[in-house]
Amino acid sequence: MLLQLLYDFAKSRNLLDDPAFRPKTPVRWLICLDENGNLLGQGPQETEGQRKNKGREYKVPKTSRATNSGTVADFLVDDIGAIFGLSTKPGAPLNERASKKLKQKHLDFWRQIEEAKAATGDARFDALLRFKEALGGSAPPFLRLDEKGTGWLVRTASGNEKPLGGDLFSFVVSGKGPEPLFEDQAVREYWRRVFAAEMRNTEKEAERGLCLVTGQRDVPLARTHTPMVTGLPKPAKGTGAGIVGFERPAFCSYGFEKSYNAPTSVTASKGYLLALQFLSKQQDHWLSLGPAWLCFWAVESEEASNLFARLLRRPDPLTVRKFMTSPWSGLQKPPPERDKFVAITLTAAGPRIVIKGWLQMPLADVAKNFERWFRDLAITENSETAQPPIADEDEAAPLGVSRLAACTAPLMRKGGRLVPNHEMLHPDVPAQLYRAALEGTAPSIALIKPILDQLHSRLVRDKNYNLLFDESRFALLKLILNRNRKENTMEIKPKLTADTDDPAYNCGRLLAVLASCQEKAMNADWKPGEDWKKANATVTDRYFGTASVSPASVFPLLLRLNRHHLSKISKSKRYAGDERFLEEQIQNILALFKPEQPGKPPVFPRVLDLQAQGRFALGFYQQSAEDAAARKAAASEASEPAGK
Repeated sequence: MLLQLLYDFAKSRNLLDDPAFRPKTPVRWLICLDENGNLLGQGPQETEGQRKNKGREYKVPKTSRATNSGTVADFLVDDIGAIFGLSTKPGAPLNERASKKLKQKHLDFWRQIEEAKAATGDARFDALLRFKEALGGSAPPFLRLDEKGTGWLVRTASGNEKPLGGDLFSFVVSGKGPEPLFEDQAVREYWRRVFAAEMRNTEKEAERGLCLVTGQRDVPLARTHTPMVTGLPKPAKGTGAGIVGFERPAFCSYGFEKSYNAPTSVTASKGYLLALQFLSKQQDHWLSLGPAWLCFWAVESEEASNLFARLLRRPDPLTVRKFMTSPWSGLQKPPPERDKFVAITLTAAGPRIVIKGWLQMPLADVAKNFERWFRDLAITENSETAQPPIADEDEAAPLGVSRLAACTAPLMRKGGRLVPNHEMLHPDVPAQLYRAALEGTAPSIALIKPILDQLHSRLVRDKNYNLLFDESRFALLKLILNRNRKENTMEIKPKLTADTDDPAYNCGRLLAVLASCQEKAMNADWKPGEDWKKANATVTDRYFGTASVSPASVFPLLLRLNRHHLSKISKSKRYAGDERFLEEQIQNILALFKPEQPGKPPVFPRVLDLQAQGRFALGFYQQSAEDAAARKAAASEASEPAGK
């Protein structure tokens, strides 16, 4: 079962060897004090980590008590709520219950400092207590509200101000080096004793029984499963989230309370949660995409996990090509044949982690499914792969899961550009794509609609949109259509299919050629050095949506208008003679439509269903890409701009 797989991962990665500390936890701010508790510098020092504005990662002290209640603080490392009693969201007034919880958490943080001072006699804890006493319940001098009063600004040790999120703070006491106090070995040994005492008390008070994870009998069972997994993106709560929980009688049985409905030993519950916490911090094991996340690992081969992470995040052409030739060629040694692969698709609902699906299968089968995944995504041999600048490096790879899923999300304006709103992405979309890549399943046909809706929106609203750069959208369309294909429908090949009798695909091709005629006619007198002209509303902008749904209502009109474009091209000194090639191209496509009677005009489909609309879009894209590649190959230094 899933919890057992997570527990086994924790044991295999030695996460239970030192459970008093949580690894890979970013601490961004260090408050430096002298021996008397006076602040050194104008504010805290900012640590540098691998990720910008996140801080350096440490193994930090972690209490075994449940912190999701909002009243429990961690030892020496926490946010401004625990340390200063300040709300992390000052723009949202706290109700009486939340205010009471915040006060209890603040008291709990400093109670632990007082107990550490009493138990160890360490003067450095005295410095912390004097610092707290000097504040007198007020905010520290290095924190102030921003101009809107909705957030905090922190003044750094050098005097600069930076916005503060849910960052973690800790302390450094002078005379003991630049490292935080919790890094001191004497302090760490003290905390291990405290943590062990917490665990003994928990086990002493716990009921005993059979653990469903380990199968052990007569072991202390966890009343609640802690510590909660923290640091998860939205929609998870900032205070943490757990997998197992029972908050209503309908979820309970046989009179059991709390997590006794899923009897798990105290050790096993902490193990599987520590595993999930660890995995969520590793880029080679975790992929966040809007409200959905994928957690994955190879049981024995860490290198295999790294490879699959690259293939999901940033599948650059070289990596994919090597993988398709020999899956394990880049690894120091191939993974053992018996190795298994585990993947979990998750989201959250408040303090609950929701399991959307999970799998365990042979690693070799996953590799075969990945090979098929990239074969099915191959859209055209002449695809334009240049991408416009994108801030998120994970989105830069056209065949990365993040870029593919983004083709289904609603658009929003950001920095003057139309970009996908990942927060509005339905969690089922990433889940379907993960399964398609790992298990070889077919994503739902229903995904075609949001893909095409976003395409239509870009064509109309985004003046800088270049369809040839949108490889992700058409690759995903191809995969969905082919994996849901019936025997009597067309299979989309990774190149233009010029001899198919599929009317939807050919309608898309025809529109691409007509759009090319319009563009060439507008630039019939173009000269090197001049800007390339584009109509305010092109054939594609105005008619793509209607033509893809009801071709018969549009193409007769477009063919009549195209006569003017061909005439203008024929009179051009630059393009004279091209009109014959374009007209032949159009006639070759029209010949694929059967007329009602010989000598009559071709009959276009009246209505196209959703799958046919997808084939229409692919015909348009592949014809456009083929024509662009041909022009690029024939272009000279004095010719029109490449790709036009």
